[in-house]
Amino acid sequence: MSELASDPVVPGGPLTGVRVLEFTTAWAGPFAGRCLGYLGADVIKIEAPSHPDSWRGTRTGGARFYYPEMEPGDDPQNRNVLFNSQNLDKRSLALDLKVAGSAEVMRDLAAGADVVLANFTPGVLDRLGAGYQALSEVNPRIIVVEMPAFGPGGPMSKHQGMGKTMEPASGMTALMGYPDGTPVLTGPAYMDPTGGLNAVAAVVTALELRERTGVGTRVEVPQVEAAAHWIGEFVLEQLETGRTWRPDGNAAAGFAPHDAFPARGDDQWVAVAVADDTQWRALCGLMDRADLATADRAGPEVHAAITAWTSTRDKVEVAHLLQTNGIPAAPVLGAGEIATSAAVRESGLAVTLDHPKVGRREYGALGFRHDRTPGGHHHAAPLFGQHNDTVLRDLLGYDDERVAGLRAGGAVTDRPTADTDTPRVIPPDTGIPSHRRVSTP
Repeated sequence: MSELASDPVVPGGPLTGVRVLEFTTAWAGPFAGRCLGYLGADVIKIEAPSHPDSWRGTRTGGARFYYPEMEPGDDPQNRNVLFNSQNLDKRSLALDLKVAGSAEVMRDLAAGADVVLANFTPGVLDRLGAGYQALSEVNPRIIVVEMPAFGPGGPMSKHQGMGKTMEPASGMTALMGYPDGTPVLTGPAYMDPTGGLNAVAAVVTALELRERTGVGTRVEVPQVEAAAHWIGEFVLEQLETGRTWRPDGNAAAGFAPHDAFPARGDDQWVAVAVADDTQWRALCGLMDRADLATADRAGPEVHAAITAWTSTRDKVEVAHLLQTNGIPAAPVLGAGEIATSAAVRESGLAVTLDHPKVGRREYGALGFRHDRTPGGHHHAAPLFGQHNDTVLRDLLGYDDERVAGLRAGGAVTDRPTADTDTPRVIPPDTGIPSHRRVSTP
């Protein structure tokens, strides 16, 4: 199997020299590992041959929009857009911890690792022999960060979770929607990247603690609980007053009108947020509707007037017009518009990388920067088991006979040994970074 690089660590990131063993699947956990790799860590993604990352999809391929050019090809699990978007800058080791011989590999990896990252349900990592208690006996400095859906001890502590179930459980979903409607989700799963960033914060905090104490630790980041700070003011309001906040569409306290209004074209919108009388008078002047100056700014007459005015105008042009007149506004951009915008290009939020199964593609980068230790994305997502030999031979020092024995026994494989469940369905226009072909210079 071809190797893009024997070691994807890039000098200069703030976490250079930190090694992470990643046991994650889908979005939240892989996103956390991706962030650590972006910051310079050496991230080794460990996948069970019988249960690879669910975002690789199935051996036969899933819905066509999961693949570049809508084509699964002959190796769909290495071509999946979802997996390839969230596993940049990682090495892949296909290790089955339930097979004889793998425990020794795990202990050897742990001896030289700094962090173990997992988003399994509580107890799974321990049962695999990769929990904090077992690994700290091998390496007292190791840090284990687990990201279950729910915290320990409660009635839901053993439940599995995904973004679209954790979001309602956190209370966020009850805050979105219209007064006469049902609660709505934020979209694909806002909780996933939120949980991932919380895990990154936990890793960095634990590394700092280790610098002061000399020993590692176990950190649990229950994703539902970690999301509570996003809605803290509503929880406090309930505790203080007994009143439950009710969603009111796009309305926002202190602003009127505050909504997304249709612009010229199909499904084109411009967001407008008027905060005070000065801004309202300016908007009335632009619309040539001085008669609305004293109208109810949150009423249907005003909404209809603004809709009539914006619907004949380009969303970018009308947003610019409003902004230059002191009125907060912005065009509502789609994923394609964001990916091709000058702002994204100039700020480095798109990076071009080579992948052996999907070619030269553009990927969305991360939005945080370090001046002295910039980090960055430098390698496309790994093929399944791509770095088996690199990790076993070069990193752990195993000889050919031992590596062959691990393969013969099924502890290490170069391809998944069974099909996987279909990854959760996320429409292609929901903000998941897309793979766009780039012509080779």
